[in-house]
Formats: sequence, structure tokens, C-alpha cells
Amino acid sequence: MRLHLVLPQLEPLYGMELAAALLMRGLQDQGVEVSATVLSRAIPSTLDDLTVDSLGLGTRITRLVEAVPLLRRRLRSLPADVHIVASGLWGSVPVGAALSGTGREYVAWEHSLLRERMRLDSRVRTLARITRLRGLRPRLVIAVSEGVARVVRQTTHGRPVVTIANPMPLRPFVAPREVADQKRVSLLTTAAFRPYKNHSCALRALSLLPSNYHLTLAGDGAERDLLHGMADELELGDRVTFLGRVPGVERLLAEADALVHPSRAETFGFSLVEAAEAGLPVVALPVPALDEMIPTFVPGVLAADTSPSALAEAIVRLTGDGRPTGADFEMAWHARRGALSPAEVSRRWVEALA
Repeated sequence: MRLHLVLPQLEPLYGMELAAALLMRGLQDQGVEVSATVLSRAIPSTLDDLTVDSLGLGTRITRLVEAVPLLRRRLRSLPADVHIVASGLWGSVPVGAALSGTGREYVAWEHSLLRERMRLDSRVRTLARITRLRGLRPRLVIAVSEGVARVVRQTTHGRPVVTIANPMPLRPFVAPREVADQKRVSLLTTAAFRPYKNHSCALRALSLLPSNYHLTLAGDGAERDLLHGMADELELGDRVTFLGRVPGVERLLAEADALVHPSRAETFGFSLVEAAEAGLPVVALPVPALDEMIPTFVPGVLAADTSPSALAEAIVRLTGDGRPTGADFEMAWHARRGALSPAEVSRRWVEALA
């Protein structure tokens, strides 16, 4: 079997970029001949063991149009038996356009489509509509979560859909730790300040908690001023720390008592797994696909609903009597090593493509 991926980018090597690298290596271990084309940015030097070329385009959305003639030449040069896989809507739109009229089909590796994500992000909404055009539809969709798969099934008009989780690096087991000091309970968020990440819910939840709860926000983005203003409006004072963009979160995860993840539209949940691997439990909202991660793969608590008061109540449970045990963390670790291992994920890909 041979496979060629089209990826929006591979840098920074985190989230779906890391998943793509792990998938390529896992497929190679399964005996699959794998290569890839990247639309934008450089190729990390740590991936020099993989066959990857770059179109060298910019990162603006106009790259999806600029990529079409370049991809048409690149993809038409591939042998007929090569499976072409487009990553996300940013890959599917130019790949579908490049293959239109050629008689060749492609597989979509989908990790963008959720109802709430489309409601809040006009780019996702527009690209989703484009991929529904008859000439651009994939022959098969591999969704990274059942939450994504449900939306795809509702919008692809009978196209086959398979749910296969993202591969994650295999890490050694880390035992959980108790709250270090109940006089100062340390909460953490690690996400870009975008509307669907819903940091405002975390701030409103903090305002409902006792004064011994402190929230550190690692990240930056379009809602920075809005969130700073909200913290002032809620009179949170020194109970909130804005760190801005940070190069890594390992130290923060090691120092926190809980990761608060108030996102309303998360298609998989890389940061949740990262917290679990650091021995840190997670509080999240009961939304797709976070309800698939907690507690099976990530020890934690889902709020009763998506309100700030429900999130505050869940935080109190997680930092009190409802805190996951060492046995909970060990069960989740074994579940990740099974279902999310690159070997198992790659095996399922080969099965789906065959």
C-alpha cells in the first residue's frame, strides 16, 4: 500500500502536526510507503526521516487557491495506486479542486467539523460548504472523534465515514498528585484566546469560586483585550495571571492543581491528554468530543452543563472529594496506550483504506 498526505503545515510540531508525523511513522512500520506535501511553512528538521516536500506558500487563507495548480501537478505525478489523503478542510478544499476532472479521488482526514466550531468560525463554515460541492467530495472520511463523525455523516450525503482517534506519543505513567495547598488552589488554562475556546466561561466560573482559587491563563490571541477587561470587570484582581504565549507548558502542568478546559468546540483534545500524562486531572464542559476523552483517556470531571456555575461546581469537585485516584489515572493510561498508540491507529488506517 502507498499513501500520500497533503498537510496544511508541519510547524509548529504540535497537535495535528504531531499527529501527522506519528501517523506517517506508524504507517511506515505497518509496511506502507508514505510521503507528504505541505502547503505552508518549513519542515522541521526532526522529520528528516520522512519523505516530505513543501509548496512554500504563505499562511493566509488565499493559499488554498494558490495551492491548486501546484497540487494538480504534484498529485497527477503520483502512481494510480497511491491513496491521496487531505488533512482537514484546509487540505480537502485545494486537493478536491486539484483532482477535479481527473477521475482520481481522495480521503479526507477530518478534524475541524463541529456544529459549534462552524457557528463561531466563518472560515470553517465556508470551507465546509465548499467541500460539499459534488466535484470536491472525498470518497472516504476518517474522523478523529465520534463528535466530528456525527457532523460529517450529516453533511456528506452518504459518503462513508470511519472514526479513528489521533495517535499520541507513548509516555511513561505519571501518578497523580493531591492539591498541594488548599489555601491556594492553582487552576490552569492552556489555549489560544479564540471565541470557541471560551475562556470567558473560566473567568466567570472563577468569580463564583472561593477566594483561595487562582487561575493562570497561558496563551494569547484575538480575545486578549476582552479577557483582560472581563477580569477587571469581575474584580478578580490578583486571582488571575495572564502569561501570554509560552514556549512550553510542562512546568505549568507540573505546578497546577487542575487543568480547566472550557472549550465549546474541541475536535479531539490534545491538551487534555498532555495534562493526563503529567498527572494532572482536567475539568471540561460536556461537549463533543471532550465527552469521549473524559474519563476514558483523561481522568477528570465534566461539568453538568456549559454554564459558568456548572463549571465552578465541577472545579470544586475535582479539587475536593471528587478528585480522580491513582487507579483512575492508571486505567486511563492503559486505555491511551491501547487505542491512541501509533501502532494501533496506523493498523486501523490500513484496515480502513483497504
